Amino acid sequence: MPVLANPLRTLRARYGAGPLVLAAALPFLFLHRHYQPSFTAGSVNVTLADAALLAVVATAAVSGWRNGLEPLRHARMVWLLLALFMAWIFASLFWAHSNDPAYTTGSHFVSALKFLEFTLLAPAVPLLLRRERDLRVLFVGLTAWSTFITTIALLQFLGVLDEFEGRRPLQREPSYVGVHELGALSGATLGLALAALLVGRWRRTTTVAAFAGGLGVALAAALDSVGGVAMAAATLWGATRARGQVPVRRTLALCAIVLAVGVAAVSLRGAAVTAFLEFLGVRAADQQTQTHVQTYAHRTLLGYIGVEIWLDHPIVGAGWQESLQPAAFTRHLAQAHRRFPTEPEQAFPAPDHKWGVQNGIIQTAADLGIVGLLLLLAAVAGAFRLALRAALDRRAQATEAALAALVWLWVSFAVFTGTGLLAGASVDTLLWISVGLAVAVSAKPLHESLTTPR
Repeated sequence: MPVLANPLRTLRARYGAGPLVLAAALPFLFLHRHYQPSFTAGSVNVTLADAALLAVVATAAVSGWRNGLEPLRHARMVWLLLALFMAWIFASLFWAHSNDPAYTTGSHFVSALKFLEFTLLAPAVPLLLRRERDLRVLFVGLTAWSTFITTIALLQFLGVLDEFEGRRPLQREPSYVGVHELGALSGATLGLALAALLVGRWRRTTTVAAFAGGLGVALAAALDSVGGVAMAAATLWGATRARGQVPVRRTLALCAIVLAVGVAAVSLRGAAVTAFLEFLGVRAADQQTQTHVQTYAHRTLLGYIGVEIWLDHPIVGAGWQESLQPAAFTRHLAQAHRRFPTEPEQAFPAPDHKWGVQNGIIQTAADLGIVGLLLLLAAVAGAFRLALRAALDRRAQATEAALAALVWLWVSFAVFTGTGLLAGASVDTLLWISVGLAVAVSAKPLHESLTTPR
């Protein structure tokens, strides 16, 4: 223990407790609950991720009390919108129960509390990351965990390790987080490398981030994360170009990395893409397409039902997670069968398989109405504007970190569109950390003094 204690004391003396606690929490925040010990008390389930989150929030509260709340003040509108969004979620419990007597208000209240719990990461991050070196701790911590998670996915791909459903080599892999979560985590890590590439500050850790992030996105083969990376890369290039000339070799390297990752991911989803083309009628359907649930066709069907649920309650929505309940989707099943006559019966939601909407935008509209959707979009857009302003500011030295924040926002929100409002999910966790990072890199004290270490 003394051998371990000395390095820990040295790290704490150099960086402080805040960034170290946040970096140490990442392995638990980005770990599937299947691999986490937990205990249940009534309708409350507590995991290691909850404990890690509590440590982060408590440390942030202490930092705010000791060092002040200045990093939060310039983002008042973001916090107001997030607070209103959460208040709207809790308010929706009342009309959900009013419209659906079978709605279990107690368990959904606990679920909403857990969702609120993870949104606290957004204000916690800027309170913990006040200096340049603090950001570096977060980036190194994320790269280290992403490298481990990608290594596990590679071993699963090679047939060395089991995944959730056993040993299934040579296909998309979930590692220890899930396929969408692996795509989000890896996309965020790859974003660190893309930001460093464009500003010309390539380091050894950047090489690790590029390989771990790129390989992880490819192995997850979640096309929402691939799309998020592509959109992020375009935004990064545009922001960097606005600050000055971008050398051709950097532009070509950026395009090559994004193209390689995209081609690798799509190659693993070839069967799913082909099945979707058959579903659209672009090519003739085979027997398997007509009798098995196909990913993108299934998501299109669920999205259709989600839109119909939203049209039932366009302003306020059906209520928090009511789109999962039979009272919300049953009335639309007959119409959905007519609209999608070739889809197998198991593709349609039912009481014994509540598929949900599986699209964050549509689910937010269905559950919380246009009011809830606009509140969420406005909060994320506000954070994006802060990060973009920091990236474009020629007087600032925070360019690389601001670009990283833009990538994280793009990737996390893109993957959110392929998942949904899920309490405690790693994808939503990355979204709240990204919002916090955007606020942190645009905070005036950090913004004026930040330099990137060599």
